[in-house]
Amino acid sequence: MELGWLKEPAPYRDVVISQRVRLARNLLLFPFPHAASEAQLREVAQLLRAVLEPIGLGTGGVKELAQLSLDERAQLAGARVISPALLPALPHRWVLLSEDGSVVALINEEDHLRLQITHAGWQPDRMVDELHHWEQRLDALPMRWGYSSRLGYLTASPINLGSGIRLGLLMHLMGLQRARQITRWLEALQALGCHTRGLYGEGSLAFEGYVQISLLGRRDPLPELLARLRGTLRTLIEAELEARLQLSMDELDAEWEELNTTLRHAASLSLGTTLRTLAVHRMRAMLRGDEAQRDFTDQLLFGLAVYPPPEPDYAASERARWLRENYTLTMKHTE
Repeated sequence: MELGWLKEPAPYRDVVISQRVRLARNLLLFPFPHAASEAQLREVAQLLRAVLEPIGLGTGGVKELAQLSLDERAQLAGARVISPALLPALPHRWVLLSEDGSVVALINEEDHLRLQITHAGWQPDRMVDELHHWEQRLDALPMRWGYSSRLGYLTASPINLGSGIRLGLLMHLMGLQRARQITRWLEALQALGCHTRGLYGEGSLAFEGYVQISLLGRRDPLPELLARLRGTLRTLIEAELEARLQLSMDELDAEWEELNTTLRHAASLSLGTTLRTLAVHRMRAMLRGDEAQRDFTDQLLFGLAVYPPPEPDYAASERARWLRENYTLTMKHTE
């Protein structure tokens, strides 16, 4: 799928692929989605669609997940529009996208409404402004949100109680991982209250430096969350860039030749080999200062279909076909 926001130039894009803030809200008088009947889920979806579509959510697409094929849902999961938890074809789950895909409303996921706002790179001030804009728009809607003066906004999971905010970063820390320094940095982030995991959510591991970092809002507004994170994140970015100076281009070139041979001839590709291919290609592009190839590789990363385990039998062969289809563009500036 086309993600316009991913094509925008952005600061620190070499290390921070994307930033995202998620906002959870639930309708008063309706059970949370996991406890709601099918009729209640249908009513929640109708109520929310009726107020969200007129304010611009849905101009980039309105999709009921149960009406999509597994392949189409896998594309949305790979593009980080939906979480892997939404891959099963459950009823009355909806996705509403803005024109460029940067703002997504998820209806009846874990909460009645999850609004996620995504940008390329690390742009904390823009994140604050965008979140404030959308909080005001949600507050102006004729809806009664579940709220407690003691607990804050009510959410299906107790860990999201309070502001209902979750900040997330997708980073590429391949330099630190190959220098075997990534563990201590992830531990430092965890000491700040961050959660760290791999590309595809809970239970997945950092692979070739691709890692997600998230921080829950609790009762804190977003500016306070960012204040806690800014200094450490700036130091982490500097450490990653320094670690990349120790990477051998000759070794990366040799690794690329090996992957290149595999790509030319393999009938199937594992998810791990595909991610390694993208990571090595991305790192070679960045060390050469080739931003166009870096950005193209990020588009491939977000275009990679992600299936729930066990994968369908055709997934590995489809990955090989898909990557070869992009072969000329992918290799053009790296031969």
